[in-house]
Amino acid sequence: MVWHFARVSERESYTFRWGRGSGVITVHRGDVRGSHGEETLLCTIPVGIDWTEENDLRRQARQWLRAREQHQRARP
Repeated sequence: MVWHFARVSERESYTFRWGRGSGVITVHRGDVRGSHGEETLLCTIPVGIDWTEENDLRRQARQWLRAREQHQRARP
């Protein structure tokens, strides 16, 4: 299992978690690196593949954060 933490602002941060064989990345509110719990689960990102290296998770996290930012900007 691999984790990636991203701080978006002083008040907003996310931890991305990807387990081998899971087929999904879980997105959690806050810094929960090393955690296996689901208490802070925000959403899941279906990926259908396993990660090869930690950079795979970083790339997926950046894509999710960009899409989230674009969605927020598009709101009236």
